[in-house]
Amino acid sequence: MVSLFESKTNGPKAAKLLLDILNVKVTETTLTQEIEEHPDYPSLLSISDVLNNHGVENMGIRVDPEKFDELPCPFITQIRWGKVPANLFTVVKEVNEKNIQFFDPEKHRWTSLDKETFLKRWSGIVLLAEASDDAGEKDYNKKAKEENRKNIIQYLSAFCIPAIVIIAGLLTLTQLGANALLPVAFTLITLAGGITGALLLWYEIDQHNPVFQQICNAGKKVNCGAILQSKAAKIGGISWSVLGFSYFMGILLLLLFSGITNPTALFVISWLNVVAVPYVIFSIYYQWRVAKQWCVLCLCVQGVLVLQLATTLVGGWHTLLSFNIIEPGLIISTLTALVIPFIVTTLLIPAFQKAKGSKQINTELQKLKHNRQIFEALLEKQKRVVNIPTGLGITLGNPNGIYKLIKVCNPYCGPCAKAHQPMEDLLENNPDVQIQILFTATNSEGDTKAPPVRHLLAIAEKNEEPVIKKALDDWYLAEKKDYEVFAAKYPMNGELKQQNAKIEAMENWCDTIEIEFTPTFFVSIPNDENEVTYYQLPEIYSVIDLKYFFSV
Repeated sequence: MVSLFESKTNGPKAAKLLLDILNVKVTETTLTQEIEEHPDYPSLLSISDVLNNHGVENMGIRVDPEKFDELPCPFITQIRWGKVPANLFTVVKEVNEKNIQFFDPEKHRWTSLDKETFLKRWSGIVLLAEASDDAGEKDYNKKAKEENRKNIIQYLSAFCIPAIVIIAGLLTLTQLGANALLPVAFTLITLAGGITGALLLWYEIDQHNPVFQQICNAGKKVNCGAILQSKAAKIGGISWSVLGFSYFMGILLLLLFSGITNPTALFVISWLNVVAVPYVIFSIYYQWRVAKQWCVLCLCVQGVLVLQLATTLVGGWHTLLSFNIIEPGLIISTLTALVIPFIVTTLLIPAFQKAKGSKQINTELQKLKHNRQIFEALLEKQKRVVNIPTGLGITLGNPNGIYKLIKVCNPYCGPCAKAHQPMEDLLENNPDVQIQILFTATNSEGDTKAPPVRHLLAIAEKNEEPVIKKALDDWYLAEKKDYEVFAAKYPMNGELKQQNAKIEAMENWCDTIEIEFTPTFFVSIPNDENEVTYYQLPEIYSVIDLKYFFSV
């Protein structure tokens, strides 16, 4: 039996690549969330279960290297890879006599490697996959649009300031020509410093990001963490990253609002640069002689400061004005330009760190929540169904299924409608599931729930499961629940009157069990004695969570 529980990383990325090759449409957001919230994440099993949930049949096997050529591509596997070697997921797209085309999990691009070298790093375990005709995410188009909208907003947020600076520089060059070259060059250099400062702040929030792993571990003597997490990384409790970002962004704001070629602004920023340049000596000395490690991002900041100094000296901006004519308004505007990014940064960094921590905690809680032992322990403490409603309502799925679910619902209940599709998914993805649907309708005159319930029961009486499923879809997935329209699709000849006894039996059962709200779910999962025992689904779980427990 192949072990699928070994700790791995970058699973969502590998799964997304595989699905793209198989032309299976699942959004990256959904894929990442489902894999990371799986109780066995990070592991090959977490990927396998999520692929199954989206209609992609798969199988994990251990393969001898001699039979590697016989594997059908594409497939997911693990290789020991990276500057600091670790077991990472990859997707193999093509195998020929000499080379293997696969996705480099460190450089994030497709590449080729000779077979002998690849097999030396290969784990020997593969996940083979085949997509069914209807594989993919439900409501994919809607979710893809939402994902694209969020991505566009993120890109606009990231690139709006660089775009504004570049446009301002181009307009200045157009108006003033060669006279604006040095000020525009200084502005672009400062923009580079601001971007580097933003990366340093990003490192404080997410130092394990793959981007930083490539930048900050480029050699034996390169280690950003050794510098940015040292005592020298802060002054007065404030990180140099925050001060640096505030410095560069403050200068950009001053230039944009006063004019890139404004002599007063150029005079002020030239002396601000003089104040900042001693930090270059301190930082380089500390990296070279004390830490004996180099931070690439820090060196970029020092390079920008030196370029700023060179530009101001060439332009002679230090002598454009006299200190005697500096007005209070200039001091206030300069301080405002510097303080605004400082305040924003000191407020946002803790908020981002808290959000990231909350996400990690939520992911861990979801993994805990989806642990089978915890679920079963909580389930046994819930209301137990003594009187099993055999033969009542509508039964779908495998009559002998070992996983059983009872749904008590109201035909006009919004949450009941939302739970319908996840129930359909349970049936589609697991041949061992049986679902029984009961209704809270009555035979009382004027009960609006009764007509659609009678109709659904009459359709179910014909024992044609595809028709029953279609009727349930037509009712629960309709934007507006109109019984007259529904009844016209499924005409009846006297069968409706025969359903009153069934409705009464369901009503009596619901009264006995004391159903208080809809939908109410009761679950039965296999135990050591193979007894069918139903318990009410705990409040913290929804029907969507059952895919983690209804597994063969």
